Amino acid sequence: MPCCSPKSLIVSPCPAFPESGQHPNETPKMRSPMAFTARRIRRPVAVLAAAVTAATSLALMPATTPQAHAADATAVTITPNPASRGEAFEGWGTSLVWFANATAGYSPELREELYQKVFGKDGLNLNIARYNVGGGNASDVANYLNDGSAVEGWWKPVAEAQAGQPASNLYNPDGTVDKSQANKLAFLSEWDPDDPASYNPDADQNQRWWVERLAADQQITHWEAFSNSPPWFMTKSGYVSGQVNTNKGENLMPEAEAKFAAYMRNAVELLEKGSGITVDTIDPFNEPNSGYWGTDIDAASGKPPTSYTQKQEGALIYPAAQDRVTKLLAAELKEGATDAVISAMDETDPTKFMTNWNGYSQEAKDAVAQLNVHTYGTNDRRRVRDLANSTDKPLWMSEVGGFWTGNPALGDSTSGWDRSNITNGLGIAGRMVNDLRELDPNAWVFWQPVEDTYKQEKADKGWGSIYVDFDCNYAGREGFSNRRINDGASQEQAKCKVLTNQKYNTTRNFTHYIRPGDFLIQNDNAKTASALRADGNGATLVHFNDTPTPEKVTLDLSRFGVIAPGATVTPVVTTKSPLDDIEKNALVTGAPVAVDTAAKSATLEVPAASVVTFVVDGVSGVSDDAAPVQDGQSYHLSGEASGKYLTGHANGTASIEDLGTDAAGVAPQMWTFNAVNADDEFANDRRWVLTNKDGKVLTGNGGVLNGSQSGAATLASLTLDQAKATPSAQWIVTTENGKQWSLVNAGAAIALQVSGNQTTAGTSVALASSTGTTATASASPHQAWAFTDIADLKLPGTQPVELSTLTGSVPVLPSTVTPLYEAGPGKPLAVTWSAVDPSAWQKEGKVTLRGSGVDPYGQAFDDALLTVTVGQYVATDPASVTVGVGSTVAEVQAAAPASVPGQIGDGPARNPIPVMWDWASLSDAALQSVGSVTVPGKAGSLSATLTVVVVDRVPSSNICKDDPTTVATASYTEGSYIAKNTCDANASTRWSNWVSGGRAGDNLSYAFSRDYTVSSVTVTSAEKAAQSLKVQYQDASGAWQDTSAGTTTGISISSPTTVRFDPVTTRGIRVSFVTTASYTKIAEVAIAGSRLADAGLAELGRLLVNQASVIGFDPATTDYRALTTSATPAVVGYPLDTNAKVTVQQPTFENPTAVVTVTAPDGTTKVYRVAVSTGKDACKSGGWKTSPQPVFQNQGQCVSYFAAGK
Repeated sequence: MPCCSPKSLIVSPCPAFPESGQHPNETPKMRSPMAFTARRIRRPVAVLAAAVTAATSLALMPATTPQAHAADATAVTITPNPASRGEAFEGWGTSLVWFANATAGYSPELREELYQKVFGKDGLNLNIARYNVGGGNASDVANYLNDGSAVEGWWKPVAEAQAGQPASNLYNPDGTVDKSQANKLAFLSEWDPDDPASYNPDADQNQRWWVERLAADQQITHWEAFSNSPPWFMTKSGYVSGQVNTNKGENLMPEAEAKFAAYMRNAVELLEKGSGITVDTIDPFNEPNSGYWGTDIDAASGKPPTSYTQKQEGALIYPAAQDRVTKLLAAELKEGATDAVISAMDETDPTKFMTNWNGYSQEAKDAVAQLNVHTYGTNDRRRVRDLANSTDKPLWMSEVGGFWTGNPALGDSTSGWDRSNITNGLGIAGRMVNDLRELDPNAWVFWQPVEDTYKQEKADKGWGSIYVDFDCNYAGREGFSNRRINDGASQEQAKCKVLTNQKYNTTRNFTHYIRPGDFLIQNDNAKTASALRADGNGATLVHFNDTPTPEKVTLDLSRFGVIAPGATVTPVVTTKSPLDDIEKNALVTGAPVAVDTAAKSATLEVPAASVVTFVVDGVSGVSDDAAPVQDGQSYHLSGEASGKYLTGHANGTASIEDLGTDAAGVAPQMWTFNAVNADDEFANDRRWVLTNKDGKVLTGNGGVLNGSQSGAATLASLTLDQAKATPSAQWIVTTENGKQWSLVNAGAAIALQVSGNQTTAGTSVALASSTGTTATASASPHQAWAFTDIADLKLPGTQPVELSTLTGSVPVLPSTVTPLYEAGPGKPLAVTWSAVDPSAWQKEGKVTLRGSGVDPYGQAFDDALLTVTVGQYVATDPASVTVGVGSTVAEVQAAAPASVPGQIGDGPARNPIPVMWDWASLSDAALQSVGSVTVPGKAGSLSATLTVVVVDRVPSSNICKDDPTTVATASYTEGSYIAKNTCDANASTRWSNWVSGGRAGDNLSYAFSRDYTVSSVTVTSAEKAAQSLKVQYQDASGAWQDTSAGTTTGISISSPTTVRFDPVTTRGIRVSFVTTASYTKIAEVAIAGSRLADAGLAELGRLLVNQASVIGFDPATTDYRALTTSATPAVVGYPLDTNAKVTVQQPTFENPTAVVTVTAPDGTTKVYRVAVSTGKDACKSGGWKTSPQPVFQNQGQCVSYFAAGK
């Protein structure tokens, strides 16, 4: 149940619900239209050509949100991967509880409108319902719970005490408090859970109106029953809201556990019989180890105050008691009439869920048929996902709710209640996407989409997506809010009505288009959820853009096996709607966009601040390269962070090592994957056995096997059949983005990881809980592995090598060549070149050599090609230096290159030539504004050009957060407390180096992809501060140097520590901590400094055809003609700014124009074109003047040249 909704006790942390925040209180999610079984049923996707559907056309840009010009749209590419298919999705659901309890007695018109909003096809169209088995307070306890939250229990009230049956009262007959609670204990003692007379079969008519209406419509495909609290007489406090707050703790009495289990079973059977439904799962708990359930007691009366400040039923039940109750309930269900099975345990967040689970006995774990978790806190979603896959149990995200305050940048107000705030809709969309991606659940369930209008409005909150006052049926005031009338509202103001908000709009992008029976699949975008249609034909992606900038989204569909002719993508767009027409801009269907079948993609523009469903028609199947491994194939496994290879050793250990250089070296690095079962080859939980060339099997231990987050990886002598019967010898290839893959041990439910997150050769591998980064949809790089199929390591050839040398100078020949395997370039191989006559170096021309060698797989080659151009220097390529505005000439001189690339003859290779720059033409004044300045120079007798590019300086107070290319690493890491947590601007996520017994010290390193000038580092310590720290920077050689700050002491967890020092320009910062015999936890490391802005100079400095300069080239001129001796010459360009990129579309017979595109660092582009012609006819009309090589003196000479067949 949600902590900020009326039903919870904790309010302070809830208003915004960030991804890693902790949030109490939720309900479980339900299964799809298939009958529930204790194990999941696989459904293969049909690979059939899909029919293309049409949709009506509508513009995508909303009128209410300011839009940037299309050119300013952010480019986004999303690549769904159907080779990561989950179980058939069961659907979307809600708990009934408060809103059903509050509204069942409303007028038929109001109730019907509400029903359609929640369950109707145009509404949320939910297909899963969770029924709350009420606990119920004693008959003499005045109601103190919120409207709707006092759910009636199924026990039969006893108004008058009778022989052998006390009254169902908590207090003394005179109404005073009995501290011994003797009557409660007597009622429990006499209450027989197996006697039908102990129950009220007509109980809870309010929730049951909704149950029976849903049953009549056959809307629900999975019914779940759950308990928030045992009945009052089974609790220690005597109240269903928890233990008394002054003595908060477990509230279920141990002596009542068996009766509680029987109560749950009998209540469900009465519900099934009385309301005509079949309950599929029963969860006896709700957030049982959350720590926040409690009952306030008024000091004067000794009773709960009736001020309705206490939100709901709730009970703390710790893991040992959960274990006992689960086993007792399993025994009850075995003997009972219901076919329901146990789901558990609806804990607040994944971390607490795992704490509870690790406290269960194996008997209790086996009794749980479905895993239910809430995501009010989001850390450790991957741990629960891995547990579900390893235990082969369905997993539900069974409850979440919350609200997100408006963002003025998106056109919102800052109110929490403002129903037009699109940020609220974007916030829930983000939660749904992240849950679907990281948990990979079988179902996703709202806490309750219907909330009490009055309470949300008065509290300035936006829980829920549908609103109605919960007090519309008070006697004499039916149809009007009792509280509003009491507040003095007019009849019109107090009239009860159904309202919606932007969450109602955005969630329907999910619930209408990802339907029960579809299959969740992964994609590489952190803001997108994706699914295959149930029949395998077509896909659905739901994407949210929570920025004020539109996006140009390209759907890369290359991972699908078939893209049918006529395939389309239809956008369904939700943007901000005005308050007076709140659903106006919801689910607006745009025009279908054709899929480019050659490029296997489609590009669509989507608005700022929007949620868009992409309905993809005409795709099916799985491409050959979509899955990382295939049954029976052998692979190299290389670590993403290290680039080194998983290597087995004779002593039974495994480590990462450099790729072997010969057959003996690569043999221990080859791993054969054998599927445990011949089932769905693309299932996301398919199990594999990994065997090395020595026949040893990779195994794991630890994790859930011993209740830890770590374990060991070892090699074992097992036959393949033995391994297929041993979970610890099985691995699940797991992904959360369809591109990175990790190996989760099926027995331990934790992932293969390089020990200590190290990258050096020789580091052992072990097991640790899966971790990753939500914001980038990525797994830990120390748990991610790339798979190279050994069968693809055929060697058709090697990369040709080009060199150049001055006439008379013997070149130094390369000792290696790059193999070109079918899978791509490999590690350089040793090569032996053919002998060459020394006189070959004495004359200008080309010298060609052949090379031979053997690769590590025993494949010999003798066709390596080396071409050496012998001659004199003829030209230099452009050089550049980028500086910030306000730089001095002296600073430019210090940064300028001392050499330039020199060209010999017409060879493509370049050699460095010393250069002297003429600084007389440069002044400080020329460096005071953004632009570029040219400095001439001489490299021997050749002219040289230096372009000084002047750009702005971009400040940053937190480089690691602001620059996503920053790589954070640590010398040691405790479990999931990874280094990246220190630069996410979230103080609740940390890095830690804790180990039992402590460590002497460790460091955090931050590698930048560009130069930064850094002047301070602020370290925020959490839980435990280091004894001292030192900030270091990486110099140009890569060595670590101390900053001027020296060693800093006096570090505290009460406030951040800022270390200031003389500015350094660097590509790396390291913070070294001293933690002698102890540890430290670091929440944030904010590195402050500046970088040079990306330059916008997109011009060429040289344009060549067959390595000869184009005649008349000028950077400002973009179109040229060139007469060449070949119809398809090689065209190359060199930019003025050497940081710019040049791409060339070479001329062909069909299109004899080369297109040269220069892309500046800031994305600015400029296109040059070279129209190529050849032959004597091309000499006419001045064409002879455009030949770069040879150079003709006149047209006749040109015609004669080609006439001679040259």
